[in-house]
Formats: sequence, structure tokens, C-alpha cells
Amino acid sequence: LIGVAEGASKDSGGVSAEFLAGYLPILADAATTGRAPKRAELDAVRLQGRHAAESGVPVGRGVDLYLSAARRVWAELPTVIRQRDNTAVRAAAEALLQVVDEAVASFADGHAEAGRELIRKEEALRRDLVDDLLRGDARLSELVGRAEPFGLDLTRAHQVALAQPRQRLPSIAAATSSLERVVLDRFGDRDVLVATKEGLVVIIALA
Repeated sequence: LIGVAEGASKDSGGVSAEFLAGYLPILADAATTGRAPKRAELDAVRLQGRHAAESGVPVGRGVDLYLSAARRVWAELPTVIRQRDNTAVRAAAEALLQVVDEAVASFADGHAEAGRELIRKEEALRRDLVDDLLRGDARLSELVGRAEPFGLDLTRAHQVALAQPRQRLPSIAAATSSLERVVLDRFGDRDVLVATKEGLVVIIALA
């Protein structure tokens, strides 16, 4: 299984094999005994999905890691396969596919959960930054550090635009996202920040 983990990591472009923890044993059990994964084991895989998202690993590359590991586990069991009849081999293959299906779904769910939490956290940090910038009484040195992750270099001059919709919008967040895409397409993703404040759309860009 160590060799499987190392090979799968290479296949997926260097994604850490640590995200396979808990997954490889249930793969091996499925291939050799046909055992289905337990709920606690799938929960552990879901946790690996969260860790991957928090580490900045795209879900697609994580899935590649899991699929590569499954292929390699099956390939590492030729002796076991030769000693079984066709019915047993088919059963083992079906069990392995079930594990892959359930484990990949659990990994992706955990990844998505962590991604949503990170987005909510970023939105809160963005709102706080905009509030402090517009209020104007925060320490500049602190603001410079807080703005850097959002692509703003506050050591340079910026301009601020506030926009209020002419009519009530079904979702100010959706409108802000659309506007943000337009702004970033035109000006790039550095030194531009789009956020909301009390129903207003706030755009901060280089002067």
C-alpha cells in the first residue's frame, strides 16, 4: 500500500499521499474480501476531503489521486486474483467499485463543505476590511496586511466607487458576483476588490 500511495501521488501531479489515509485499507479489503466500507470509514474519507480543500488541493486532483490508488490496488493483487474463480473475481471487482464510488463521493462532499466554509469566512473578512477602509480610522499598517490576500496593495493610491441598484434585487450577492466578474475581466484580479455594504456595491481599484 505504501507503493500504491506513492504511485498515486505521482499520477495525480504530486497531490500528497496523506489524503489517502483511511481509504487504502478499505480498498484492499474490498479487493481481497469483498467487504463494504463502514460509515465511520467513509466519514474519515470525508475528513480527508476537508483537509484537501483547506490545503488548497482542487477536488479534481483529489479524485484523480483516489482513482489512481484504486487502479493500483487492483493491479497489485494478481496472485490473489489467479487463485479465485471468475465469480469471486467479479464479486471483488464489484466491491472495489462500490468502495471507489462511495469514497470518492465522501471525499468530494467533505471538500465541498470545507470550500463553502472558506468562502463564508473570506466573505466575512472582506466585509470587515471594507468597513474599516470606508470608516477610515483603522491603522494603515494593519490594513495593508489584511488587504494583501485580496490582491490589494494599499501602499498605492486607490479609488472607491459605491453603486446602489435602481430597483430591489432578488439577490444582492448574485448581482455583486456578476459585477465582480466584469470588473476582474477588465482590470485583472490584482488591486481590485468588490464587496457589499448595507445594500451598496463597493468597488475598490487602483486610482
